[in-house]
Amino acid sequence: MNVGTDAIHELFRFLVTAPGSTLRDAQEHLRAEPQALSSAMDFLADSGLVRSNAAQPTPASPEVALARVLEREEVSLRRRLDELHQGRVALEALSENLMAIQATHRGAFGVTLLENEAEVVSALEGAAARARKEVLSMHPGTPLSAAMLADSMERNQQVLERGVVMRSIHLDCMLRIPYGRAHLMNLQEAGGEVRVASVLPLRLIVVDGVLGFASTLPREGRFAALEFKGPELVHVLVRIFEHCWVHGAVVPPRGEPVNRASREGAEEAGPELDERERALVRMLAEGHKDEAIARCLGVSSRTLRRLMTDVMERLEAESRFQAGARAMARGWLDHP
Repeated sequence: MNVGTDAIHELFRFLVTAPGSTLRDAQEHLRAEPQALSSAMDFLADSGLVRSNAAQPTPASPEVALARVLEREEVSLRRRLDELHQGRVALEALSENLMAIQATHRGAFGVTLLENEAEVVSALEGAAARARKEVLSMHPGTPLSAAMLADSMERNQQVLERGVVMRSIHLDCMLRIPYGRAHLMNLQEAGGEVRVASVLPLRLIVVDGVLGFASTLPREGRFAALEFKGPELVHVLVRIFEHCWVHGAVVPPRGEPVNRASREGAEEAGPELDERERALVRMLAEGHKDEAIARCLGVSSRTLRRLMTDVMERLEAESRFQAGARAMARGWLDHP
């Protein structure tokens, strides 16, 4: 029934304030068209707000009228919520296969260079919004600020609340920073799976096994990344992640002392070099530059120089290659 709201309100108000009035009285007082008045009367009767009587309609009490209006609104809202839920289910079913469909579509297979931070952020936000199954990520380099981690946690929670599996690997230096360790604890408690490692090869994010992002060399001093599309290409990134995941360490429960996390299923590190120092010596022997080593270890250039000086003094080495050779000869680099 298509009835003007004003006409309904005016008729009901008149019947309440002028008890005993007839429809003819209402028509004369309100100066309403007979058809509009009749439609308004039918609406009030159907809603239970007026006991219909051809000659003299009687309005319900204000309490009863309010209860019936609320009940009617609740029924309407429940119906609308059911419609919205059905629409959401249908959209999620379509979205669940969206990236897989895009990945198999002609032209969707390949690698794209994202040349600045804005492009990278936009691509990652879009991928996170479409994620429906699993998100894998690795985070090398210096830990983000507390504010940036808080923003990241908010996005992670939105993804986890959709039932998406989330696994992430962070540098173990996060455990030595109070807000960093708190972030990892919060991520675990929200439902994410977290591990830490002394060194990570690159920054990496994989969504649903068909879309991946990996850090690459900066472009003119600006952050850059590669976007991989297609299950065949992304499979390579997944294998890199799984290798690092297997060799990662579990995060100690909240409240435990912040010691170097023990590696699952691995033997204790020898007394000569800890895990981070082994990674440092190995990269020195392989000829990596200081900037790359610091980024992989998640330390500053100053801290890296201190670590290098300490290790080379203990090895009595005069060059990086000599340090690596002597560490290998002593069996200090036997562990993977």
